[in-house]
Order: sequence, then C-alpha cells, then structure tokens
Amino acid sequence: MPPHMRRRIGLLLIGGIMFAAAAARGQNPPETAASFPNGFEERAKQETGAKSSLFAILAHKPNYLLPATYASSIGNPAYSALPDIGNKLHNTEVKFQISFKIPVWEGLLGGKADIYAAYTQLALWQAYNARISAPFREINYEPEAFLRYRTSIEEGKFRLNYVAFGFNHQSNGQIEPVSRSWNRLITAAAFQHGHDHFILRHWVRLPEKAKDDDNPGISSRMGHGDLLYTRGHKKHSFSLLVRNNLRTRGNKGAFQADWVFPLHKHMKGYVQFFTGYGESLIGYDKPVTRGGVGISLTGWI
Repeated sequence: MPPHMRRRIGLLLIGGIMFAAAAARGQNPPETAASFPNGFEERAKQETGAKSSLFAILAHKPNYLLPATYASSIGNPAYSALPDIGNKLHNTEVKFQISFKIPVWEGLLGGKADIYAAYTQLALWQAYNARISAPFREINYEPEAFLRYRTSIEEGKFRLNYVAFGFNHQSNGQIEPVSRSWNRLITAAAFQHGHDHFILRHWVRLPEKAKDDDNPGISSRMGHGDLLYTRGHKKHSFSLLVRNNLRTRGNKGAFQADWVFPLHKHMKGYVQFFTGYGESLIGYDKPVTRGGVGISLTGWI
C-alpha cells in the first residue's frame, strides 16, 4: 500500500476510534448529548444575530496578540540570501493572528448549510529589533472558502455538530528564495463529547509541478490533517492542537497548547506554547519551540 494511503487511512482510523469511544462512553444513562452545553451551538447563535447586519464580519479562527514571545530558533537557510537580515534576527518577537469569515450564501440543503469566505493572517514581527529596523519577518496569508453543514446526530453523550468542505490557499507573499505557498482541499468534522469539543481536519494538497513547488516535502512535515481539542471551564478555556505525519520513519509533527483566562470585563489573557514543524510557512521544514503571553480577542468557541 502506498505511504500516502497509509497516512490517510491512519487519520480516518483515529477519527473512527474517537467517534466509537465517545459513543461507547455515552451509553451510560442517564446522561445524553443534550445534557451538556454546546459551545459550537452557542457560537452559532451569536453569529446568527451578527449575520443580520449588511456588513457582517464574523470571527473565524482565534484572534490574538502576543507582544512577548520567545522562539528557540528562527534561523532558516532561506535567509542566507538576505545577509542584512538573516544573521541579525532576534529570538524575541511579536506574534499575532487576525481571522474572520463572511457569509456568502446561507440556508442551503434544507436550511442546514452555509457557504463562507474566510481570511486568516498570521504575523511574526521583529518589533524589538531596531538593528534591522524592526521588520515583519514572516506574514502568512490564508484565504479560504468552505461549505459548512450543521447536523443533529447524537448518540448518548456524543454529538456531531457540523461537517465542512472547502478550498484553502496559504502563502507568505514573498519571492524566491523565501517564497512559500500551497493549496489544499480540506474536510472537517466538529464533534462534542460532554464538555469536550473536537475539530478533526483532513486535507489533500493540490499537486504542483516540481519546478513551481517552493516548499517540496511540506506534507512530510505538516502531514495530512490535525486534531483540535478545546474545553471551557467557567471563564477559562483550554485547547490542544496536534498534527503528525503518521510515519514510523521520519516521524514529524507539531503540538500547540493554549490557555485563555479573564483579565477584566472586555479583555482576556492568553498563553500559547508551540513546538514542532509548521508554525509558519518559511520554517515548515525546521522545528521550533515558542512560548508567548498576550491577549485573546476571540477563541475557538
């Protein structure tokens, strides 16, 4: 069996095992899926009200600002072509993400499906590096379009909230040798077991000609999917993101942990820890470990 088929089957098996385990645990009465608050549903209700506006712009992925982060290594061979910058980078930098979506077409497939256009921008900024005029070291642009179908499938304490299908483009808008980009078709499923929420994603990279591929081997670092886990507790929320290429030889992946906590009425604190491959496109083939603190504007749920 080809390696790429083994990886995809592995991802499907992981999802199947989690679904089966959730359903099995949900067989113990009297608790059911309806017994637990649905974070995805609550967010959907808030978005429904916001979508009534003509200029509706909704949060997509988390929006945050980390004014203080420290990375173990940000050097990259690609920077050798930029000697005035490459050997003068600081490990301390600002990291922030802006992410929003716009409803394009609503009420499809019996009123349960909507089409969205979304945009996410991740920035790594050498704000404290006056030696090289504090440039933005890397900006990743991620436009996408997807159809989200809401479901009402429940089994015990298990609930499948929605499935989604879409096209995703990600690039850093640079020219060679620091240019990075790829296109993917992504399938996602959001499900809940009790107070625990999960988003399982699987993607297929659209092929490129070898001469046009500016990040060969990205699938061997980024794999073919990821799993997000998030849980809210009072005014706190915790999330874990896991990604792996599911290879026994050359195993690579990434792990991100997030904690959002209250600061005051209109602001939440945010702590983020990342280790592994693919934090940004420029360094997709080099592992990095980063920790940072800042503020959260919107989260996953």
